[in-house]
Amino acid sequence: MNRQRSAPAISLRDAVATVHRDTHWWRKCLGYGALAATGIGLPLAAGFVLESLDNSRRGYPTPLPPWGDPSLRFLSGLLALLIDFAFFILPLLIGLLLIVCVGLALLLAGPPGAAATPLALPFIALLAGAASLTMFCCSVAPAGRLRFAREGRIEDAITAETLRWVLGEPQRGVFLRARLASLPAYLPALIAASATYALARLSFPGQSAAIAAASWLTLAALVYAHLVVVQLYVAAERVIQQVRIGV
Repeated sequence: MNRQRSAPAISLRDAVATVHRDTHWWRKCLGYGALAATGIGLPLAAGFVLESLDNSRRGYPTPLPPWGDPSLRFLSGLLALLIDFAFFILPLLIGLLLIVCVGLALLLAGPPGAAATPLALPFIALLAGAASLTMFCCSVAPAGRLRFAREGRIEDAITAETLRWVLGEPQRGVFLRARLASLPAYLPALIAASATYALARLSFPGQSAAIAAASWLTLAALVYAHLVVVQLYVAAERVIQQVRIGV
């Protein structure tokens, strides 16, 4: 008798367990967090996460990628950041540009325009923020990274086709499950970021060092969160594949 295979679960617990199977996971997160804190090293951290995605799709989720060729990892990280820029940062930049242009136009319009400025500008900012939040909830950037890892074509990963693919069936529901499961993974970064903000509002000896350390931990926690997210979306991709073939 033929037995159907069960679909892989989209489980936060399984994703965390997979990352933790590498006993040096915390060292790698701290190391790439430190590199990301320099700004110049941010593509290296993104490349590390992208390589983990590629390895996981090939069936080798652990151990996490070792310290490898920095030039190749830097280049792949730049491409991964380009996907994030296209689907998350760009709406914010467009909103900022609209705020500047509309603000100048209203100010040049005289008293009536100046009176409308306090209402128009927050509304535009709200729309830009809502667009980025929608992209985050729809999982467009992670889906773009999946397409890039699968096809190796950055020009396809950042097109509107990725958005249409994410919003189609069965991808929409599966990716929504993955996004909801991923939210707790960001809590350590949120806590560290809140601590950084709180330290910045205080005044005490060694404040600069404390803020730097808290910022480092924030970025390390973000690297960790993205590693967990990788496992969730790799599982989501497998669910989609099994649904499509009717397994």
